[in-house]
Amino acid sequence: MSQKSLVAYFSCSGVTKKTAEQLSDMAGADLFEIRPEVPYTKADLDWMDKKSRSTVEMNDPSSRPAIADKVEHMEQYDTVYVGA
Repeated sequence: MSQKSLVAYFSCSGVTKKTAEQLSDMAGADLFEIRPEVPYTKADLDWMDKKSRSTVEMNDPSSRPAIADKVEHMEQYDTVYVGA
């Protein structure tokens, strides 16, 4: 029986997305983008602003966003790579 792999990633700027796509290709793994239910705006991602959404979420785990989608049939994967 062959091993089944998944690369799950979260990427705001696209850097992690590119790396995840490369890893997925090299490993022959399925690819899944982790997305927040409410998409980020440019202002949300201004980590220099202590009141920006991303800064608040980083400093307060209880404020982290809900995830838009779930991986279907997660139990089918033997190996899961996660990138953020």
